[in-house]
Amino acid sequence: MTEEFDLDDARKRYHFALAPEDYERLPFYSALLHEFEHDTIALELLAGVRAEQRNPMLVLATLQLAALRGHDVLGPIYDDARHGVLEDPKGAATRALEVLHAAPDLVRGELWRSTQTNEPGRSAVIQAVVRDLAGESERINVVEVGASAGINLYFDEFPVRAHDDGNPLTLVCEDVGPIDRSRPLPRVLSRVGVDPNPLLLASHEDRLWLKSCLWPEERRRHDRFDAIIAAQPSWPTVTMLRGHAKERLSAALALCDDSAMTIIVNTWTAFYFTVDERIAFFNDVAHRCANDNVAWLSIESTMVKWPDIDVEDEVRHRAASQIVVTRPGGSAIRWGWCHAHGRWLERTTAP
Repeated sequence: MTEEFDLDDARKRYHFALAPEDYERLPFYSALLHEFEHDTIALELLAGVRAEQRNPMLVLATLQLAALRGHDVLGPIYDDARHGVLEDPKGAATRALEVLHAAPDLVRGELWRSTQTNEPGRSAVIQAVVRDLAGESERINVVEVGASAGINLYFDEFPVRAHDDGNPLTLVCEDVGPIDRSRPLPRVLSRVGVDPNPLLLASHEDRLWLKSCLWPEERRRHDRFDAIIAAQPSWPTVTMLRGHAKERLSAALALCDDSAMTIIVNTWTAFYFTVDERIAFFNDVAHRCANDNVAWLSIESTMVKWPDIDVEDEVRHRAASQIVVTRPGGSAIRWGWCHAHGRWLERTTAP
């Protein structure tokens, strides 16, 4: 029996799953989350997920997975949503909920998975912060913790613009504050990812799951993913290590060129750590930054509480991601804020 406390927690997670700006942009997902927030079966499904993956997006992704596999009701709904021709988002959300009621195991049977969005839009943020952390350095290494399929290890392969230029690989990002994108990015010598369950872009099933984690109403994200699949074979080599950060971070750093600074990156990874795991990770990274030519770039939910970093409660930042950095020999500071998918970036520290 699911405890009422767990249902209350699940209800809050559904309610705050999207940023205010995203509720306006995504009428189908907004309606679906509203239905789930007030539905016992949907609440019980989320409350029953293991704590580190109790994310509403996991439930939503499993529904889209069924749609991509050809479900007779969900397939047409999600196809219309992806192509921007869904005429009745609320009605579609109701039909999707009816599917959930008729066959809850359609979702329950896939909740062993992890949300591995591997959102390339975050590369727009990574580019800006890496330029700042690297300073005058022309060469760096990058180690990503929670790399999934390693897409953001190719952060320097994406053009970034203020407006859509028609190229599916272009990342559109609104910059606020003192952000300089004019300088060339440093050359990346080593690209190493660490993940408990790394995905392969060459695997059909892994690609299907990665697409399932994309919001269906954002066709541009789906088009970009398809473009990445086509382009990735020509991009630089990435090394992926299977395991958790506490087990594999040292091995990942050992693969880097020790003549250059190494930047450890995590984007919506610590969100899935326990509190003890977050503190241990923070302390480990802080020690490495203090004693080696290592920097840290963290892009995480405001639900992730880092030691000595206060989380402000402002409307713009309420559902945003906090950017925290540590320079070699320095201490952790908040660098700024960004949209969870890199749609905007705000720097709040001086250059």
